[in-house]
Amino acid sequence: MPDLRPVILSGGAGTRLWPLSTADVPKQFTPLFGTDSLFTLTLRRAAALPGRGELVVVTGGRFLPLVERELEALSVEARLIVEPEGRNTAPAAIAAASATEPDDLILLLPADHLISDEEGFRDAIAVGARVAAEGHIVTFGITPSRAETGYGYIEKGDPDGETHVVGRFKEKPGPAEAAELASDGRHLWNSGMFLAAAGTILAEAEALCPDILEAVSGALPTSPDTVVRLGEAFKSARSVSFDHAIMEQTGVGRVLEVGFGWSDVGSYDALLGASDKDEAGNHTAGDVTLSEVTGSYVKATSRRVVVAGLDDVVVVETPEAVLVLPLDRAQEVRDLQARVTGD
Repeated sequence: MPDLRPVILSGGAGTRLWPLSTADVPKQFTPLFGTDSLFTLTLRRAAALPGRGELVVVTGGRFLPLVERELEALSVEARLIVEPEGRNTAPAAIAAASATEPDDLILLLPADHLISDEEGFRDAIAVGARVAAEGHIVTFGITPSRAETGYGYIEKGDPDGETHVVGRFKEKPGPAEAAELASDGRHLWNSGMFLAAAGTILAEAEALCPDILEAVSGALPTSPDTVVRLGEAFKSARSVSFDHAIMEQTGVGRVLEVGFGWSDVGSYDALLGASDKDEAGNHTAGDVTLSEVTGSYVKATSRRVVVAGLDDVVVVETPEAVLVLPLDRAQEVRDLQARVTGD
C-alpha cells in the first residue's frame, strides 16, 4: 500500500462562530472544547493513523505562528505549505498533491472538524485507502441523524464494492428539503474529507480545472523545503472548493458511508450539539449565571454574563463583541459578522 499522507487544511475563517472565531484566530485555533483547539484534535487524529507518512499542513501566512506553536506543543513534525492568500480547498488540495509523490495517498482533512469515534474514523480511512489505491477519489458521507440545513448533502449512486458512485452534490438545503434528504436513505452529509492518490488528483485537475493547476504549478518553489511558501502566482487561482472544481465533475468519485460521530462545528447550534450540557440542555462556560434558561449556549470570556427567562438562545461575550440571538437563527451569524467587521 502506498504511503498515506494526511493533509490538514487550516486556512478557513470560521465566520459562523463569530465572535469566538475571529480573522486573527479562527475557530480551528480556538479552544472550543476544554483546552484543546480543533486543529490540535485533528493533528492528533491524523498523527495516530496506522501507516501514515509525512504530515502536511496547508495554511495561510497569518496563521503560520499558530500552526507552528501547536505542532511544537504536540512534538509533531509536518511539512507546511503556506498560501500567500486563501483560495479555498481546490487550490490547496492541488498544491498538496503537487508537493508529494504521485502514488502517495493524500487524505484531505479540514482542521475544524470534531470526530468522537476515533476507531471508527481509522477503520473508514483504511477502507477508503484501498479504494483510492485503485484510482478513485473517495469522499466520506456521514449517515444523517437529523434534518440539517447547515450541511451539504451527497447522493449515493450505484453501489461499487464497499462504496457508491458519487451522484449529485446538494448545497445547504432549506428545512423542508433537508427533512426529505435526511430521511430518504439515498443522501449523506458531505463531510468535506477526501482520499486519493496524488497522481489521481493532479490528473483530474488537468482534465477538469487546468487553470487552477496552472496557477498552482506556477506558484510552487523550485526547491521545496519543510516550509513550502507558494509564490504570488497562487493568487491567480480561482477560489473554489474541491467539491465544485473536481468532485462534481469527475468520473472516478466514490462515496463511503460512515457514522463515526462527525461534526464540522460550523455554527452555534452544531457547537451546542457537540458540547457537554446540564440537565436543562444548556452549555455554559466562563462566569455565567442562568435562571430559568433551557437549551442554550452561553459563554463569557472576560466578564460576568447573566441570562434569565430565555430558551434556545446563543449568548457569547468576548472583549470585542457580545452576540445574542435565537439558536434557530445561528446560520445568520456569518452575515452579522460581515456587517460588523466589514469582512
